[in-house]
Amino acid sequence: MFLAYGLAIASTTYCLTFFFSDHSMAQNVVLLVHFFTGLILMVISFIMGLIKTTSSANSFLKNFFRLSPGFCFADGLASLALLRQDMKNKSSNEAFDWNVTGGSICYLGIESICYFLLTLGLEHLPYNKLTLATLKEWWKSTKSTRQGSSSYLEPLLKSSSEVITHDLDEDIDVKTERTRVLSGSIDNAIIYLRNLWKVYPGGKLHGPKIAVNSLTFSVQEGECFGFLGTNGAGKTTTLSMLTGEESPTDGTACIFGKDICSNPKAARRHIGFCPQFDALLEFLTVQEHLELYATIKGVPDYQIDDVVMEKLVEFDLLKHANKPSFSLSGGNKRKLSVAIAMIGDPPIVILDEPSTGMDPIAKRFMWEVISRLSTRRGKTAVILTTHSMNEAQALCTRMGIMVGGRLRCIGSPQHLKTRFGNHLELEVKPFEVSSGDLENLCRVIQERLSYVPSHPRSLLDGFEVCIGATDSIVAENASVAEISLSREMIIIIGRWLGNEERIKSLISSVPLSDGVIGEQLAEQLVRDGMSDPCID
Repeated sequence: MFLAYGLAIASTTYCLTFFFSDHSMAQNVVLLVHFFTGLILMVISFIMGLIKTTSSANSFLKNFFRLSPGFCFADGLASLALLRQDMKNKSSNEAFDWNVTGGSICYLGIESICYFLLTLGLEHLPYNKLTLATLKEWWKSTKSTRQGSSSYLEPLLKSSSEVITHDLDEDIDVKTERTRVLSGSIDNAIIYLRNLWKVYPGGKLHGPKIAVNSLTFSVQEGECFGFLGTNGAGKTTTLSMLTGEESPTDGTACIFGKDICSNPKAARRHIGFCPQFDALLEFLTVQEHLELYATIKGVPDYQIDDVVMEKLVEFDLLKHANKPSFSLSGGNKRKLSVAIAMIGDPPIVILDEPSTGMDPIAKRFMWEVISRLSTRRGKTAVILTTHSMNEAQALCTRMGIMVGGRLRCIGSPQHLKTRFGNHLELEVKPFEVSSGDLENLCRVIQERLSYVPSHPRSLLDGFEVCIGATDSIVAENASVAEISLSREMIIIIGRWLGNEERIKSLISSVPLSDGVIGEQLAEQLVRDGMSDPCID
């Protein structure tokens, strides 16, 4: 009975975990369920069995109570304890009789098989996400069907699709990419999305939430595609659909020709994924993590040691190989997460903010690893989400900016700077000078450089003329460069969010003489959705 109970309770508990996405909530609820179905039901059944008027009802209800492994086990132990008292009265019952432990053992044996098969079925469902939220969504959709109306999402999808079709504000590059993908002109693409939607059902106080709005683009072999945008723009939701954690509401995506809706298991075989938050097992060491995932990804046993050692060296984790993951710093945890994503050499690597929490040196190291993976090997496609414009410029061969679930622009970093940042930035560091002299210099620049030349040398020559007109100012150094993508992109995103003027005033009020401060400001603006950052 102990053996049968152990097998049955393990499968039952595993089935219950599919209803939860938070491990602490799952643990507490599962404990309560087992306590109620085990001890409480056994006490109720025992009391009903002692009362003559309810004993027959108890015999009938026991057949349903025994669907719980906890009840079977508790009832079997109680019956076994009572058997000892009956033996004193010279009862003919044996320990394995049906009314003692036989019935409980049979039920436990059947339940261990049934719940195990049910667990396998739930595990291999598309997206294996049987949560309370998905059940609620399914109930709403079936309710609307029973009432004879169309799905509550259909009108929303139809109206939004019409808006996109006739949206004059959609960027020309986004339109071109959409046309190219929908027409099938994507021979070399190993990933493509076609009108991908994710809509979360609304509640009583608010309507449905569109997280991803008709997303369409493709990624080529050897390409590093960057996703940029504010928090809540839909980047992580898009990656969750590609990796099978979320199911699309409409549209589809194909990975190596495998549809994520009809054949998600085959699609996932080609993906290495680094989530936004480290999915590490606290008490496993770094080396054990890599060995575990190498085995899961099908690396042959005789190659596992070499593959693990290669990743430890590549990510500079060799000195931490025997440390449990909970003792690692935030940067080393991110290194381990990216190493897990890359182990087994998957043709597609998806990285959700891989350099978060890293110091500048570790961040540059990570950039080198990712760059080597995509551009130097030339075979692996990388999809990268980030808030860092510098990271996007350093790594991405192409990038797209998402705002409000929609792709607003797409192209190479240089293409985006040419289109949206078609002017130069003049930076001057003068020797000690009074505010009056600076105002005089600004006035002279406005008068003599009203037309800004497009060539850096011409701009510097014009600036030298302005300096010559103001004898009181001597410039220590001056430089001209294309405007940074960080500075320009946050203004563009602010325009799409309707906050362009506020963002411009906010940026102009902050001294950006230090490039690091400028980058941090840009990241914070993009991350927080253009809310006012706290700057000391």
